[in-house]
Amino acid sequence: MKGEYRKGFLLTLAGVLVFTPDALLIRLTAVDAFTLTFGRGLLGGFVILLGYVCFVRGGFWLAARRLGRWGIFVACLQATCSIIFYCAFSYTSVANVLIIFACTPLIAAVLSRILYGERVVRATRWAILGAAFGLMMVASGSLGGIQWYGDSLALANAVLLALMYTILRGHREINMVPAAAVGLLLAAALSAPFALFPVMDSMQWLWLGVGGLLVLPLALVLMTLGPRYLPAPEVAMLTLLEAVLAPLWVWWVIGENPGWRTIVGGTIVICVLLVHSAVRLRREPRG
Repeated sequence: MKGEYRKGFLLTLAGVLVFTPDALLIRLTAVDAFTLTFGRGLLGGFVILLGYVCFVRGGFWLAARRLGRWGIFVACLQATCSIIFYCAFSYTSVANVLIIFACTPLIAAVLSRILYGERVVRATRWAILGAAFGLMMVASGSLGGIQWYGDSLALANAVLLALMYTILRGHREINMVPAAAVGLLLAAALSAPFALFPVMDSMQWLWLGVGGLLVLPLALVLMTLGPRYLPAPEVAMLTLLEAVLAPLWVWWVIGENPGWRTIVGGTIVICVLLVHSAVRLRREPRG
C-alpha cells in the first residue's frame, strides 16, 4: 500500500531515537532492577492511559476491550520484556547485552517467516548481517568473564521482543497501544513484591520521572504503531540503533569513553541502516 513502508519506518525510527537516552537514564536513576521496573512501569502506563482518557474518543477502556487475546498476549510480552530488560543489565555488562540483543532481527525474520509466511527480502537479509557485524564489534571489547545468568536473560528478551514485533505486524488491524499501557502496569505490579524501594534523592526522582513520564511512554507508543506498517525484521533492525547510540549518550553526559570498537562498530551499523532504508524507500510502490 502506498506510503505504508514510509509511515512505519518514520514511526519506528522516531520511537528508537526517543529511546536512545534510556540507558543513560537507567544509569542516572541508580536503583535496583525491580524498583526501576515498578517506577517506570507505573508512570509510563499511567501516561498512556491518561492520554487515551483525554484525547481518544471512547477512552482507554473501550480500546482495551477491543484488544482480544492477541492484545492480551502482547501486553504479557511487554510486561515480561520490561522486567527481563532491567534485570539483564543488573547481572551482566552492557556490551554483552548488546551483542545478544543483536540477535533480535534474525529471530524476528525467522518468526515472521514461520508464523505468517512473510518473505524477507535480500536487502534486509544483508542489512541484518551487516548490522549484527557492527554490533559484534561494539561488544567485542567486553567478552571476557561472561555471566551466564544475565546473558540468558538478554537472550530471552531478544526472543520475546522479536515475537512481539512479529505479532504486531501480523495483527496490524488491532490497535496495540492500550496493550503497551497494560503491559507496563502489569510489569509494575509483578515487580512490586521484589523491589527494594531505596531512599532516593531529588536527582534520582528527576531521572526516574523523565524516563517514566516522557521517554518510555512516547517511545513505546511510536514503536507499537510502527510495526503495523513495517515488516518485523526491519522494525527489529531499526531498534539496533539504540544499542549503538546509547553508549554515546553515556559518553557525552557522564564521560564514559565507549572505546574505538563502539565508535567503529556504531558507524558500521548506522551506515548499514541508512543505505538499507534509502534502498527500501526508493523501491516503495507508488501506485
